Amino acid sequence: MRAGIDFGTSNTAIAAVHGNDVRLTEIEPGETSIPTAIFYEADTRSFTIGNAALEIYSEGEEGRLMRSIKSILGTELIEDTTQLDGRRIPFQKVISDFLARSIHQIEKTAQDSIDLVVQGRPVSFNDTDPARDKRAQDVLENCLKEIGVKDVSFMPEPVAAAHSVDFPVGRENLAFVVDIGGGTSDFSVVRVSDDNEGFDVLASSGVYLGGNDFDRILSYFELTPLFGRLETLSENGLPVPVALYVTLSDWKSHNMLYLPNMRREIDWLIKHSPQSPGLRAFDHLIRNFEGGLYASKVEQMKIDLSSADTAEFKYKAATADLTHTIAQSAFNELIAETIEAMDVAAQECLKSAGVTHDQVTDILMVGGSTLIPAVERHFVGQFAHATMLDNDRFSAVAKGLARHAATL
Repeated sequence: MRAGIDFGTSNTAIAAVHGNDVRLTEIEPGETSIPTAIFYEADTRSFTIGNAALEIYSEGEEGRLMRSIKSILGTELIEDTTQLDGRRIPFQKVISDFLARSIHQIEKTAQDSIDLVVQGRPVSFNDTDPARDKRAQDVLENCLKEIGVKDVSFMPEPVAAAHSVDFPVGRENLAFVVDIGGGTSDFSVVRVSDDNEGFDVLASSGVYLGGNDFDRILSYFELTPLFGRLETLSENGLPVPVALYVTLSDWKSHNMLYLPNMRREIDWLIKHSPQSPGLRAFDHLIRNFEGGLYASKVEQMKIDLSSADTAEFKYKAATADLTHTIAQSAFNELIAETIEAMDVAAQECLKSAGVTHDQVTDILMVGGSTLIPAVERHFVGQFAHATMLDNDRFSAVAKGLARHAATL
């Protein structure tokens, strides 16, 4: 069986080729897209992925939840390990475990084995280090081959998204693809012939910024003050170090929260400011391994702000119930600079393609973060004469990858 795998930072989807048809396949019962999350039980070597992993974690099962594991690719962490119950688990094994379980569940449903995969990848896993970019793809390919996939090829995710669409016939289409994932933002300009048969990629570009950066900004500036970031220690007047909160707000660094040196630092801070409810709440979060829960709550705020005027954060610690509300307008101000940084890559893509804004006929928006009103307005508003295509922003990449797999 042939398949396209969209292994995303936030979510993962797989589409399979069935004869002449391409269909999204359930990875979990009733779910064709699952969170890119894995939960390892503390006392055993068993693990669970996706929504089931989040559910087990939320029920208080002892163990370790990891999310956004794709973001480790392209960084030095891919050569590192994470700690669980006194043992070290290589991050490469974490990725392999997640992919193996996802593929196994697809094969079980289809009663067929996957022997060819077109794997999606960002335009660049690391936009400043070509060696790490290559290493990231090599690791991903090795993971797939180790779990039994014989034939692995790669396609940039925005190009795959364009392959998922049936463009208007009767005219040549010049489409601009905006793909904002959890870890990266990628852009492509593609030319599609008037009969949908000719397909040329004129240019692609990407930047290592994505929806997780919106989470990071929301966490650091709006929520970490609840956990003591702006406090001074009552017994010596020193400011609380901000490095702790940088780590808390960076999902791919959450393994650092549970290291012994972090535990000692929190203990020292509480010793010198024993009445601080914020520091005690931070202590509760670390002791109970609730970094994953915190990340889920922050991400949900971002999702809520895609359709609501306000969003609320709630966290229950042993010593306090923390709450905070943010307006969509305030969130838009927080992320404006990041959107502008993403736009630099978008303009580079258009320039490399030799295409002006007025020449673009179609806009294709992909990824959950493109549903954020400020993001959509920024990118769609640049193309006055273009039509925004109606597509599923969450499944376009997987479908396009599988469509390409069908031709191999």
